[in-house]
Amino acid sequence: MSISGSGEAAALMAAALWACSSLFYARARLTAWQLNFGKNVLASILLVAHLLIWTTLTGSDFLQADVRKLIYLSLSSLTGIVIGDTFYFRSLQILGPRRALIVSTTAPLFATAIGWILLKESLSFAALLGIGVTLGGVSLVVSERSTAVESSGHYPASVRMGVLTGLAGSLCNAIGATLSHLAMQHSVDPGASGREALEATMIRVTVAAMISLIILTMNGQLRSTAVAAFERKALKVYFPAVVCGPWLGIWMSQLAYRNSMLAIAITLASTMPIFVLPLVRVVYGTRITWRGFAGAVIAIIGVYLTVAVQPELPGSVPVDPPEMPLPFQE
Repeated sequence: MSISGSGEAAALMAAALWACSSLFYARARLTAWQLNFGKNVLASILLVAHLLIWTTLTGSDFLQADVRKLIYLSLSSLTGIVIGDTFYFRSLQILGPRRALIVSTTAPLFATAIGWILLKESLSFAALLGIGVTLGGVSLVVSERSTAVESSGHYPASVRMGVLTGLAGSLCNAIGATLSHLAMQHSVDPGASGREALEATMIRVTVAAMISLIILTMNGQLRSTAVAAFERKALKVYFPAVVCGPWLGIWMSQLAYRNSMLAIAITLASTMPIFVLPLVRVVYGTRITWRGFAGAVIAIIGVYLTVAVQPELPGSVPVDPPEMPLPFQE
């Protein structure tokens, strides 16, 4: 089955983009909160400009989301971007890119449980096997011993703290993905998937920036955080990651949440370590071992099992989506 143009392909593209961004984020000499604040503000500017250009050229309305979608996307922003990304950045600082990524591969497990319990999603045995094989291959790749040059050494802490913050980030990102999945499912126009996903990305990132601004203003740290986050030297390090991650990467992930089952989308998006292998080789000069290569092959087999044997894969949303209650509605 070809996955070209589908939600599964978008999830893999998101993984590749996030893999690129993780190398830049790991080098930034900023606290996890400063880094998250800076990337949210910069990405929101890029996304607003992108959506303005898109809607101007197509003659469509700038904001088409209804109240229900805005609520889901805002909650997704709070849990997945504001809280989840901050935990992930802290784990990245402590463990380094490859060890932090092995912890982040637990996100599909959380998402599968959430999708099964809350969304009543049923997965075939082949898909469940594929998810397990994919996670196994990814874990094999990133469990190799990391070299000293890969660790930034910024704000060090214990390995236990790195694992705990990574697990917290995975859980928050799985919850955020679930809320985004619900928001994107509430659509009846498959032809507008690219524009709708871009609008959803803009909403999530802009809301995250606004929440960060409110929190920093309330605790009196807005000025100091902004000065550190937008210092020229720091910007040179992490701005490429802003382009790859919260702009293009989240856009691709929104397409995946719209056009795929939750567990499948987040599993494929968690193949970041596979894409990190050649990047680490180029950036750090780290040799790719047979163990890493074998893990990549296993993960690719798992990806095939996950997406190729699914009956009625939702390449597009149903014409009459089920009525979804608001998050706080009984």
